[in-house]
Amino acid sequence: MPGYQTMSVSATGLMIDEEKLLEFRRKGWIKGVERNNAVFLSSDQRYRAKYILYLLDERKLTDDQVHLVLSVQRPPYSAAEVEEILKSAGDPGV
Repeated sequence: MPGYQTMSVSATGLMIDEEKLLEFRRKGWIKGVERNNAVFLSSDQRYRAKYILYLLDERKLTDDQVHLVLSVQRPPYSAAEVEEILKSAGDPGV
């Protein structure tokens, strides 16, 4: 499948373990495609996962805050908009 990588290869490229990507998928933050008992991520979903990692690790957002940001933003994601999104939602953690 052109443009797709297995979850394990994607995790290696993002320097995280596969379980973290599976967690993102369970939370509905990324979407995978199942084929032949393997889960694949498209390049846009790998990009989204990288942005989620930024929000969690660098910006120290909670799961609820990440969900809010992802529900408002569309690619290309802008880190500069995160604080404004949280403020406009009345998030007290900003």
